[in-house]
Amino acid sequence: MDTDTGNLWLTRPSDIHSHLACAAGERRSVTIIGGGGTAEGIFHPPEVSGPTFQPDNRIKVIPPRLGASVKAEYCARTDAYSFFTRLITVDARGRWLLQSPMAVERCDRRVGTRHVVAGVSGFCFRLSTHPGQPLLGLYDISDQGMALVADTRRHVFHQDERVVGTLHMPGVLPLELVLEVRHGRNYPRQPNLRVYGTRFADVNPEIQTKLSEFVRNWRRATPR
Repeated sequence: MDTDTGNLWLTRPSDIHSHLACAAGERRSVTIIGGGGTAEGIFHPPEVSGPTFQPDNRIKVIPPRLGASVKAEYCARTDAYSFFTRLITVDARGRWLLQSPMAVERCDRRVGTRHVVAGVSGFCFRLSTHPGQPLLGLYDISDQGMALVADTRRHVFHQDERVVGTLHMPGVLPLELVLEVRHGRNYPRQPNLRVYGTRFADVNPEIQTKLSEFVRNWRRATPR
């Protein structure tokens, strides 16, 4: 697979087509940004010309003008991706046919093993930079970063923003951390929730060791 800069980009057309076909097969939420608005939906298997986006028919959305530049944000497997492209046409079934992108970026730079911990008791992040020190949920965690879950009616974070707080994990004393926000995406089927991928910044060696040991040894309990 042709990539560059730490395996973060797909640039070969055959790799991009295969990747988009896999993303369509997972039927995960896709956000298209352009024309002054956003649309939620899913990918269908790509046409020869490029990916096909099916907007959520429960929400009325006016497509951007034909030829407009748009950005797609979505997840596939364990990573978050995005690409820029153009809207070619809207077919009779309301599907948006997009131009094949020149490159697909893997937005989340955490290359270590990640554990999905959404819904698991004991994982949370307490913000120390906000009044009342509110708690945020975790979607996943690795020894290099984690994904926060925030209600956008209360908290909105931006790329490259630094967030200070305390990480709580089962069986481990709270860890004071600085997070650098790398990207955001909508939480599947939860319109008010957004997942923010972050990486740990300025971590001292002692805390890094504790994080690495926890991620290496933690196993989610198997339901009985």
